[in-house]
Amino acid sequence: MISTIFKNSALAIGTAIFLMMAGNQIVLFFAEREWAKYILFANTDLSQYTNQNSPWIEGMTLGFSITMLLIYYVIFLLLSWVFFTKRDVAGS
Repeated sequence: MISTIFKNSALAIGTAIFLMMAGNQIVLFFAEREWAKYILFANTDLSQYTNQNSPWIEGMTLGFSITMLLIYYVIFLLLSWVFFTKRDVAGS
């Protein structure tokens, strides 16, 4: 999705790597906020629900995290499709 939105490949790769490395820190920074459980990176580590571990943020369950991941998936897929069809010169 990032690569589709940005035409610059280096920017897309750099943004993806930065978000991958900083994702957990972003969640920890906003953990006190009520809306922090809706951040993508708070829901990507599903191992937090194994062996009776408590999730990072109170109120999160396995079903909630899977639902949030599906919502993000649909949003990213739609964004990719919209930006790709706008830039598709061969299709016009």
